[in-house]
Amino acid sequence: MKPTRLTIALGLMLVAGVALAKEDPTNPAVLKRVQVMRAMKAQVTILGGMAAGKVPYDAALAEETAAAFSTTADLIPVVFDAEEDDPASDALPDIWYYRGEFNQKADRLYKAAIGLDWKSARGLAASMNAVNAACKDCHGRFKM
Repeated sequence: MKPTRLTIALGLMLVAGVALAKEDPTNPAVLKRVQVMRAMKAQVTILGGMAAGKVPYDAALAEETAAAFSTTADLIPVVFDAEEDDPASDALPDIWYYRGEFNQKADRLYKAAIGLDWKSARGLAASMNAVNAACKDCHGRFKM
């Protein structure tokens, strides 16, 4: 099976980030959350790079990455369902105390993700603003 552009791009980012990564959680539920968040970070890095003109715009890669990002964003409420902790986690306990607010923020990100306009560099740049704002809003409230 031929690897997709997204698979290659994510693999390169993973290899580059291993040296800088902190220790992985040992709690399997928390590790799954971390893996989802890392995947989203890699996806946003690809899309953001194209949107900012730091890397050449590639419509096929943008489409594939945007689709993967919306799928990954939709997992947030699921992977944060169980109140699990681990010393390597950056998640604040407020996620479970203020679950309604957390779910609203997760939904805002999902809506921004499905609203990504990957069909042009200009459209991608404009629609990434909502994604970046949603990420910043949730991290500012629920991440150490």
